[in-house]
Amino acid sequence: MTLRTGKGRAGGQYRYYACSTKARMGEAACAGLAVPMHKLDDAIIDHLETRLLDPQRLAALMEKLLDRREEWADQRRGHIAEMRKRATEAEAKLNRLYEAIENGLLSPDDASLKDRVAELSGVRDQARADAERISASVERLAPTITPDALARFATAARRKLRDRTSGYRRDHLRALTQRVEVISKTEARIIGSRTELLRALASSDGGSYAAAGGVLDFKPKWRTRHDSNV
Repeated sequence: MTLRTGKGRAGGQYRYYACSTKARMGEAACAGLAVPMHKLDDAIIDHLETRLLDPQRLAALMEKLLDRREEWADQRRGHIAEMRKRATEAEAKLNRLYEAIENGLLSPDDASLKDRVAELSGVRDQARADAERISASVERLAPTITPDALARFATAARRKLRDRTSGYRRDHLRALTQRVEVISKTEARIIGSRTELLRALASSDGGSYAAAGGVLDFKPKWRTRHDSNV
């Protein structure tokens, strides 16, 4: 649908959503609906407030995704431990080689010894770099979403969604809902992504949510039931 303007009986202008094909090609091209903008916008916001922006509802929506997030973080922490162990083992082998040279057991001019030192140094440095990189990705994950954080988010979102003077209203709607489908004059379907909702939650709580590992590939949809108030 596309946003259009029209003139009312009293001469004033009003805005409405209409089928883009119908707007371009006329009624013969599509029998799509026309919906007053303020009615649809207000109905969507009402529904988000009463259904989505309820802390218990948010907790239920986020539970599975947060579990996946923690599972991913635990796996990465295990990988970090493996990398640090590899670096420690390579460092220990290097130290033993250096001790053998100091004790006269190995010649520092031995070509094979130089190759071995270079190999172990490379393994140690790469393992340390991998551990640091993975550790940074885990730290960039969103903070734990607590009941208090959910309540704060819901309260702030309700307030800002009602503020027509702020650009936050549209941005936040886009974060909460990726698509709104108008089914009929009395029904619409709201579709969103739990991942995008988690991103909004983390941002509102002062954290950051990074595209790390497989987390952002897990995008289940939340949908309103067919008792939409549109």
